[in-house]
Amino acid sequence: MKSFDGEAFGKEVVAVVRDYLERNLSPLAARVEQLESRVILLEAQAGTTKAKPIVRIAARSEPAT
Repeated sequence: MKSFDGEAFGKEVVAVVRDYLERNLSPLAARVEQLESRVILLEAQAGTTKAKPIVRIAARSEPAT
């Protein structure tokens, strides 16, 4: 009887999971890239660009508690 090889089993599980994720997520990644390209094109046509948000924090003279 052959003994259990945990390392080989782990490698096989990792390979199966990576293959599954690649098959299911690669179409989504491609679609996100298409949409990002389209947003950039539409912003260029409209003459607008994304502005970085400005975060302002009120200064205090008293110590923080």
